Amino acid sequence: MIKNVIFDIGNVLVDFHPIPYFQRLLPKSDMSLICPLIFDSIWEQIDEGRLTCEQAKRKHIQRHPQYTKEIEYVYAHWKEMMVLKEDTYAYFKECQQRGFHVFLLSNIGAESHQYLSERYAFFDDADGAILSYQHRCIKPDVRIYQLLIKRYRLNAEECVFFDDNLLNIQNACALGMKGILFENCTQAQRE
Repeated sequence: MIKNVIFDIGNVLVDFHPIPYFQRLLPKSDMSLICPLIFDSIWEQIDEGRLTCEQAKRKHIQRHPQYTKEIEYVYAHWKEMMVLKEDTYAYFKECQQRGFHVFLLSNIGAESHQYLSERYAFFDDADGAILSYQHRCIKPDVRIYQLLIKRYRLNAEECVFFDDNLLNIQNACALGMKGILFENCTQAQRE
């Protein structure tokens, strides 16, 4: 029996689609080429709490100096693309009203966490959260799921996990959770 609902943040509770977002803002630049150069293994180090955004920006500029203007623009404006998905947040609250414990499990950097917690209540509303930068561990590493289970004394079989990344879902399922690959709130609720 499911007792715990676990939400990822990016592309589940908030939008995080850099290519279409920045292509609209920088129409003369090929953001389908540039965004993957930015949201890469260096960016993952932000989520792991190993680099600040400023340090990562410098590394990206050093690696791709021909895109300095675009890299600086993305780093100046990336937080603004993180807009609350109202329907998912309403479902988050509905889960709580129906008696489920609600948790967050997300690859997220300190600056994203601060930005989102200043604007949206889901961090305060959740029964608990494991945020990657605080533990220097990112999904799909099974240790981050185990940390959630251990910290909040959860039984994996009583958990359902919503994430937009298939590998993250597969690793949650390998630990006994029910995983739902999140495409949109309506689809996720049906499953």
